[in-house]
Amino acid sequence: MERKRFPIGVENFEALITGGYLYVDKTRYVHDLISSSKYYLLCRPRRFGKSLLLSTIEAFFLGKRSLFEGLAISEMDVEWKRRPVFHLNFVNLDASSGDELRKFLNTQFDDWDKVYGINSGEKPLPQRFQTLIEAAYAQTGERAVILIDEYDKPLVANLDNERLNEELRNILKPVYANLKRCDGAIAFALLTGVGRFSRLSIFSDLNNLRDISMLDRYSAICGITEEELEEFCRFGVEALAEESGMSFRETLEALKSNYDGYHFSEKSPDIYNPYSLFTALENRKIGAYWYTTGTPSFLMKQLRKSRSPLSGLLNEEADERELQGSDFDGSHPLSLLYQTGYLTIKGYDPELETYRLGLPNQEVAKGFFEGLLPCYLDTVKNEALEKVRDLYRDIREGNAERFVKRLRTVLAGVPYHLSNASHEVYFENNLYIIFSLLGFYTTTEYQTSNGRIDILIDTPSFIYVIELKLDKSAEEALRQINEKDYCLPFSFSGKKVFKIGLNFSSRKRNIDDWKIEEC
Repeated sequence: MERKRFPIGVENFEALITGGYLYVDKTRYVHDLISSSKYYLLCRPRRFGKSLLLSTIEAFFLGKRSLFEGLAISEMDVEWKRRPVFHLNFVNLDASSGDELRKFLNTQFDDWDKVYGINSGEKPLPQRFQTLIEAAYAQTGERAVILIDEYDKPLVANLDNERLNEELRNILKPVYANLKRCDGAIAFALLTGVGRFSRLSIFSDLNNLRDISMLDRYSAICGITEEELEEFCRFGVEALAEESGMSFRETLEALKSNYDGYHFSEKSPDIYNPYSLFTALENRKIGAYWYTTGTPSFLMKQLRKSRSPLSGLLNEEADERELQGSDFDGSHPLSLLYQTGYLTIKGYDPELETYRLGLPNQEVAKGFFEGLLPCYLDTVKNEALEKVRDLYRDIREGNAERFVKRLRTVLAGVPYHLSNASHEVYFENNLYIIFSLLGFYTTTEYQTSNGRIDILIDTPSFIYVIELKLDKSAEEALRQINEKDYCLPFSFSGKKVFKIGLNFSSRKRNIDDWKIEEC
C-alpha cells in the first residue's frame, strides 16, 4: 500500500485529499445519510473525526466530484449537484460570555451576507440566519445544507456556570430553530456534539432531528475499526513494529490495548480513537496522546464531590436515556463520562435494555486517573504524579515497609475539606486512584477461589497481596489473608510475595496500623 502522511489535526476533507494524507474511506456512510433522511444528530467524544465527517459532507454537497475519485461513493448512484452550504463550526469557541458568542455568529453571518449579496446585519441573530437560508434558496434554486460542528461546545465548556450556560442556550436555541422553521428551504442538516441537551430545551423546537448516535448502523461512522486499521494503515503498523522491535501482531496488540475499545451501540465493533492511533503511527511510538488535548476540570471536580466509589462508577450500568442525556447536575456524572469518552459500552443486557460501561483502554485509564489525582490530593499534577512515582519505585524494589510509610505520607496530604463525605468512600477512592496509576499490574477486587483480594500488585519480581480494613486492625486484615489462602495462587510464581494488612482510621483519616509478612 502507498505510504501516506497521517492526518493529525487535518480536518478539512479537500486539504486532506489534495495534500496526500491518508483517508480512511467513510463515504458509504455519507451516501447512507443523504439517501435515508434529512435531519440528523450525531454525538461522539472529542477527537473522533466529527469535523472531518462534516467537511466530507460539505465537499459532496458542493459538487466536488474529483475529490471522491476511487472512494466508495464514486461508484454509487448519487446526484453530484452544487448546493448552498452553511457550515457553523464551534470547535474552537468556548464562549466565555454571551457577547463573545453573539460576535462569533454575527461574524459568520456577515461573511455569508457577502456571498449572497444581502444585508441582514440589522436583524436579530435568528432572523439573520433565516434570511440567509431563504436567500440562498431563492438565488440558486437549490435547497440549502446546514452543518453545525460541535453545536454544544459553548454549553459543555461552561457547565459549571449556570447563569452563563442559560444565557448561551437562549442565544443558540432560536438560531437552531431555523432547521425546522426553514424546512422548505433545507435539503439536509447534520449537527454534531458530545451529548443531547434535552432538559435544557435546546431541542424543544427540533423534534425533527434523527439521533443516530447509538444506532448499530452508524456505530463506525467516526473512528477506526480493526479492519480499517489493517486495510488502510498497515504501512504505519509495519513502521512502528520495526521502530519498536516488536512483531507485526505484537504491535497490533499494543495499539489495541492503548487506543481501541470504544463501542457506541449494542452491536458496535471495536473502535479506535483516530487521533491517538494516527499520532502513535506517525511518531512510531506508543504514547498517551488523547487526554493531553484537554481534560474537563469541571468533570474532575464533580467526581471528587461524588459519594459513589469510583471503582463502581467505572463499572456501572445505564439505559440509553441516561447515556444520551446531558441533564448533568454533578451528583451522578455517568452521562458526561460516557459522552466525553472516559467511559464506553462494554456489554448490553437485552432483557433489561441496559448497557454495561467501563474504561475503553489503557490510554484513557491513565489520563483519567492522572486527571483525578491532583483533585483528590489538592495539589498540582506534577507534584501528585511524583509522589506516585516514588511509590512505584518502592514497590518495584520490594521495599514494602517504605511503600506503606510513603503511602501514609501521600494520604496525609488530602485536606480535611475533601473528606466531608463517607470516610470509607474517600479512603477507597484515594487508594483506587493511586494504585491505578502505579501501572497496569495493579488489580482491585482480585477474585480467588476463597474470596476477593482488595488490592493485588504484580511486578516482575514481587507480588503484593493487600487487605484493607476500616476502624478495625491490621492484625484482622492480615488474618483474613492467611485464613482465605490469598497467597496460594502465587505459590509457584517464582516471585517474592508480601502480605500487607492495612487499617484505616476514620478519625485520623489515614492508615494508623499495618502489618507486613512474607508468604
